[in-house]
Amino acid sequence: MKPRLPHKTFVINWLKALMLSPGILFPMAYLLLYLSTNIFLNKDYKKDLTLSFNRATGNSLHIKVASLKAGLIFDSVTLNQIELTSTVPVEGAKSSSGDKITIKSMKINSPDLQNILFSQCALQASTEQVCEKILAGTH
Repeated sequence: MKPRLPHKTFVINWLKALMLSPGILFPMAYLLLYLSTNIFLNKDYKKDLTLSFNRATGNSLHIKVASLKAGLIFDSVTLNQIELTSTVPVEGAKSSSGDKITIKSMKINSPDLQNILFSQCALQASTEQVCEKILAGTH
C-alpha cells in the first residue's frame, strides 16, 4: 500500500496559516520597518543631514556621508565615510579648496530613530542631534 499524499488544498491552507501566524508576522513587520528605515536614511535623511549641518556651521563646513545604517533596535545610527570640507580659506594656506577631514565610521546614539519615518519634528531633532555629535567629535 502506497503512502497517501496530503491534498493540495491542505498544504496551501497550512502554508497560509503559517504565514499569518504571529510568529511570522511580527518578525516580517519588524524587518520591513528596519529595511525601510535604512533606505530612508540613505536617501532623504542624508539630504536633511546636509542641510542641518550647513545651517549649524553657517555654511563654513560641508558634509558628505557615503552611507548610513540604523542600529538593530533603532537606538543608534552609524555613519560611514564622513567627509567634512571647510569652505572658509585658512589664513596662510596656499590652496583655496579648503581642508578635508575624513572619518571612516561614527556610531551615534539616537533614541527613537524609528519615529523619523512618521514625524517631521523627530526627523529634524534627529538630524540636529547627529550634527552636534559630529561637530563635537571633530573638535
